[in-house]
Amino acid sequence: MFVFRLFSLCLSVITTLTSSISSESKTLLTCSKFHFEEKVLEKLVRLEHKMELFEEKMKTMESSMSKKLKRMDEIEKETETLTETMLDKQLQIETRINDSYQESIFNFKTQSNNETKLYGEKMDSLFDALSLKSQTLSEAEKERERKMESMQRDSHDEHKWFNTSSDAIVKNFKVQSNKTLQELILQQQKDFNEMLAKRETVAFSAYRSSSQTLSSGEKVIFDGVWTNVGNGYEPSTGIFNAPHPGLHHFTAVLMSDYEKDLSLDLTLNGLRMTRNYLHGDGYKTGTFDVVLNLQKGDKVHIESSSGYTCTIYSNSVKYITFSGYRII
Repeated sequence: MFVFRLFSLCLSVITTLTSSISSESKTLLTCSKFHFEEKVLEKLVRLEHKMELFEEKMKTMESSMSKKLKRMDEIEKETETLTETMLDKQLQIETRINDSYQESIFNFKTQSNNETKLYGEKMDSLFDALSLKSQTLSEAEKERERKMESMQRDSHDEHKWFNTSSDAIVKNFKVQSNKTLQELILQQQKDFNEMLAKRETVAFSAYRSSSQTLSSGEKVIFDGVWTNVGNGYEPSTGIFNAPHPGLHHFTAVLMSDYEKDLSLDLTLNGLRMTRNYLHGDGYKTGTFDVVLNLQKGDKVHIESSSGYTCTIYSNSVKYITFSGYRII
């Protein structure tokens, strides 16, 4: 581009000079030789000056273009450096996200395994305690039967001995003996009934195989039942109604919907005993684990906390459960 302009300028100058010389030639007849040479020299000086100015402009333009090209090279290098830096940052972020995800999965599995192991140990301990109580009750019942046999033998011996006495003594003794024996039998029957009442087994374990959206104060319905000894749990309402008084142990495993909060209360006769609140990313799990001293007819259930509308998550895997049993 610059060469073309230079060539055009030179051509223009030569054309002008030629035209000027031609014009001067026509006036040679009227001008002296010295005057002509002076004019030609003046033209050449002017042309040389113009050429010098043009060369300076060309040098200035070349210097400016060189600087601009150098700056463009620097910008290109900076762009390449920035691109490499951005790629490194992107790789670091992807690596960090992947490591964080793997760590979260590992922590969740570890926590789940620990909780499962802990609940298994608790259940084993409780079943051992229940077996020990049952064994103690069996031994007490055998002891009662042994005493009953002993009393019956003693009564039979006394009855024989009283038969050898006089009719009056026998009659009086029979009256007193029958009264005492009747009282003993009634007392033994009462003790036996109380013992049977204490040995009444109450246990239930229920689950839910689908999600449930809860409004404020709405009950969680665990409509699937694995165990319901004593018929204390009602799967259509989600309420446990204590058929016998005593200490009861309740546990529950809960799961929130994906990236949703969950707030649930375990209630006794409509009063909140404890609350479980889940908050954070992804699916969250929570538990209830309480021991309550119930009277016959007391009602226990799980419901959405007051002022909360939430969804409890489950599917065919049965993520959420509600269980309880009578300890003694």
